Amino acid sequence: MGLLRIRAGQSALEHIQKHGLSPSDISTVFGASGAAKWLAIYGLDRAIFSQWLAGASHPINLFGTSVGAFKLAGACRQDPAKALDDLAYAYIEQSYPNGFSADLIDVETQKLLNAVVDQAGVDEILAHPVFRYHCGTVLAKGLLAGASVTQQKYAMALAFALNGFGRNIHKKSMQRVIFADDRADGALGGRDAYVSHRVALNRDNLRSAVMASGSIPVVMHGVSDVLGAPAGMHRDGGLLDYHPVPGNLWQGEGLVLYPHFYSEVTSGWFDKYFFWRKTPKALLDKVVLISPSESFLASTELGRIPDRRDFLRMQGDDIMRKRLWRDSATRSLELGEAFLALAKAGDIGSIVEPI
Repeated sequence: MGLLRIRAGQSALEHIQKHGLSPSDISTVFGASGAAKWLAIYGLDRAIFSQWLAGASHPINLFGTSVGAFKLAGACRQDPAKALDDLAYAYIEQSYPNGFSADLIDVETQKLLNAVVDQAGVDEILAHPVFRYHCGTVLAKGLLAGASVTQQKYAMALAFALNGFGRNIHKKSMQRVIFADDRADGALGGRDAYVSHRVALNRDNLRSAVMASGSIPVVMHGVSDVLGAPAGMHRDGGLLDYHPVPGNLWQGEGLVLYPHFYSEVTSGWFDKYFFWRKTPKALLDKVVLISPSESFLASTELGRIPDRRDFLRMQGDDIMRKRLWRDSATRSLELGEAFLALAKAGDIGSIVEPI
């Protein structure tokens, strides 16, 4: 097996088999939540945004939650390669020698934010000539909105238990907020059963929106009353859109490019514990999903995708964790090279599989 696995929904598959895949085919790029998992595809994202899509002249929507929101913000910088390099470095260099607290995690997360969304970055993102940046948060309701960690733990446990009754069971405790580039075409919006709010991004709320998109309940503080957004507590957008599903969020022309650390899309954070719950193929019809192959991941020193739980697994041995994560990030540059080679040779159609 090669380094990459490329899967496509039915319409995307037919297009690639007939016409191949070019930057002009892409109307939207999605980015998934997953914390440290992103390091497994950092090099793939770097190649896509700094080279493959660099010559695009038509507007392209970007939507992500949590680390997906952070990386796509980096993709909108004038030098996306440097921004993604800085984000990967900052993620690897996080350190919690004295244990974990919400205050300390916020300090470290601010470093990630500053790597891609300093004030110069805000202006570059909002004025990008091609990319139209969007990120998602959850507007928490009830106990999930509370400042008490005990309340949040109870709310999360209850949400987990109720999730067995279906994805839409959380409508009373979660609403989706899509922070959107005001120049965007409106193709991105809530298309499922959840209340969705659309908020225009500006110089005064972009940093808060990105920070809120990655604010994991229980372990991090939420972000309250983001300027221009519905009042209340905003938490990690991955709770609702863990691996954002285009059919739940997007209705537009063209294809959706989805660089992903997995070869499957899991709709919500709680859905990952219900292995039998699969994302309907119809919701991925125009998606091109690009991920590392299992054999490639096994060949890394870590032998798998990096994971946020590695902070606990290797607590007290930052040197080892950083070395393993650095190896995963460095090796992921091979994924970018492989994708560019396939695209240049016009060989994507030869390896694409149906979703």
